[in-house]
Amino acid sequence: MNFDNGKGLSKQQIEFFTKLINYYDKNGEDKLIKDIFENVASQKRQGKLSNEQIRQFVKNVSPMLNQKQKEKLNGLVEDLLKI
Repeated sequence: MNFDNGKGLSKQQIEFFTKLINYYDKNGEDKLIKDIFENVASQKRQGKLSNEQIRQFVKNVSPMLNQKQKEKLNGLVEDLLKI
């Protein structure tokens, strides 16, 4: 995968994103969702992320999702709000 470095990304950042994309391309969407969920849950437990911030994220992202994606996101958010 090629990234345009015109946005000020360093070589290390480009390498990191390339590895990340390749990893999730190999391991699939379920692994990506699981990792994101675990990261958000961890940040919430540490007090670095509030329910209001999660709700705001959903409000901002939802218009870009299809119905199936919205349903999946809403299910994950319900679990995160309980933490």
